Amino acid sequence: MADYYQIQPAIFCEPCKDCGARPVIEQIKDKFVVLCPNDKDHYKTKPGLIDVKDWNLKNKKQIAFVNTTVPAQKAS
Repeated sequence: MADYYQIQPAIFCEPCKDCGARPVIEQIKDKFVVLCPNDKDHYKTKPGLIDVKDWNLKNKKQIAFVNTTVPAQKAS
């Protein structure tokens, strides 16, 4: 069984985009992986240093692009 370490609440982490869980840290030998505690098939970072930035980048919710501005001039 793997030991998971909780990430401090003061550190901002995006929730898992698949299930909404807060990520945890798993130590594999001398390297660390940030991963979803519910399912190992969800996104996880590459083994190495704790990479919360990569986790946040891959699990960020994508905002749909909506052009709300109206052009100042109409094309002639």
